[in-house]
Amino acid sequence: MIKQIWFDFGNIFIPVHPQSTREALEKCGVQMNEGQFDALAQEFEKGEISSKEFFQALTMSCKFLQSSRCVKMGWDALLGELRDNTLFLKKLGQEYNICLVSNTNEAHIQTIKEQSGPFLWNNFTEKFDALFLSYEMGCRKPNPEYYDRVLDAMGALPEEVLFIDDTQANLDTAAEMGLHTWLFNIQEGDLEKELPAVLAKFNERSASTTGV
Repeated sequence: MIKQIWFDFGNIFIPVHPQSTREALEKCGVQMNEGQFDALAQEFEKGEISSKEFFQALTMSCKFLQSSRCVKMGWDALLGELRDNTLFLKKLGQEYNICLVSNTNEAHIQTIKEQSGPFLWNNFTEKFDALFLSYEMGCRKPNPEYYDRVLDAMGALPEEVLFIDDTQANLDTAAEMGLHTWLFNIQEGDLEKELPAVLAKFNERSASTTGV
């Protein structure tokens, strides 16, 4: 029986557009190859470097002098608009323990707060029992340590959890650890309409397995 729902953030509650960021940073003159950029971004998402250090590294890689403002705007081009799912989450939280599990960074979280405004941001985050943000945890999905730490903090058994993410690699590790998983993308589906049927399917399967 599902008792907890773990939600990714990007492409679950807020659309993200990686191609927009790549194109914007190219216009700023950033010269990092894909491997260098991904390595730097992962350090940032694990909190190993600060926002200042991250943007300095990007700016210093530019082929011509660029302001940090251009690079910051390019980085934020990733983000769409935070959807208002607060009423849905409030209702869901009456039946399940819910948490946010996200590979993210302090700069993007700050931008989302500013763009969505304090009312929506506070109402949104308060609906979760906990937030597990990679840059605060010092590790990121799909590292098994990440899931172990969330399981421990939430007091959950893997078979009691439905984990929703838009990245298959993150789901694969979770599934190997015994969590139920669902691949979802807000740009392709409707979370509020589709989730009840997914939960019903997993709970029916659990009931038949236990003979209830």
